[in-house]
Amino acid sequence: MSTLSPRRWVLVTGCSTGIGRALVTSLRARGWGVVATARQVETLKELPAGEDLRRLPLDVTDGVSIATAAQACLDLPLTAIVNNAGYGQMGPLELLRTDELRAQFETNVVGLQAVTNTFLPLIRANARPGEGRIVHMASVLGRLSIPMAGAYNASKHAVVALAESLRMEIGPEIAVILVEPGAIRTAFRATLKQAWGDLPERALGTIFERAIHHYAERREDYAYQHGLTAEACAEKIAHALDARRPPRRLLVGKDSFWAQVAHRVLPAALFEWILRRSYGLR
Repeated sequence: MSTLSPRRWVLVTGCSTGIGRALVTSLRARGWGVVATARQVETLKELPAGEDLRRLPLDVTDGVSIATAAQACLDLPLTAIVNNAGYGQMGPLELLRTDELRAQFETNVVGLQAVTNTFLPLIRANARPGEGRIVHMASVLGRLSIPMAGAYNASKHAVVALAESLRMEIGPEIAVILVEPGAIRTAFRATLKQAWGDLPERALGTIFERAIHHYAERREDYAYQHGLTAEACAEKIAHALDARRPPRRLLVGKDSFWAQVAHRVLPAALFEWILRRSYGLR
């Protein structure tokens, strides 16, 4: 890693594991200084120290935490942010509690926009016109929906809308990059069972009892067989950040591309029948 303080810095949320963690390494290798953040800053202690790394606690659902992190970056030439923090609240909508839906949006949508609004003035202050970058991590599920993931689908559709609106508002000045990954081999799907809470108990005796377990097994198997590694995904995002003309949309993974093609060209009834059958909802 660099021993000299870099000229440009990027803040990345959700760096404890997965894509966020891999991004820290990829961006530092490209000469970026990285502000690596996580709700529990202790999870970042194994990142190699250097003048090109700053570790900060940041909970995207806590306004005080966001403001404190921004204050800690005032001395840096921050020109980019990557809104990576998020999680997946899975389960059938019929069994979803209102507080679970609200929590999903607080992290994936409201928190993302709160971080953007707080750090945007810092980017404006440090970046030349056209040099600033804002990255929103969406998903292939921001363009289409699957069963058993309604809350997550909805949150990522909202992220797509926020990115596209923000691009039209500030695009000539600061590039807004919307990342739409398909399956990624990370701990993301292992954590979905933690987000379930007592959902399996709620599903007992319902039409979803078997489908819940089928969903977890299928998503995990699919990601292992067809998903990109977090490192491969991070490299594509880092390349987009470095591009002179960054892409508006970055589709990551062949499955993301082909799923969106299928969604556009197949009759809706057929597309939905395929998904229902695939996820054990017959």
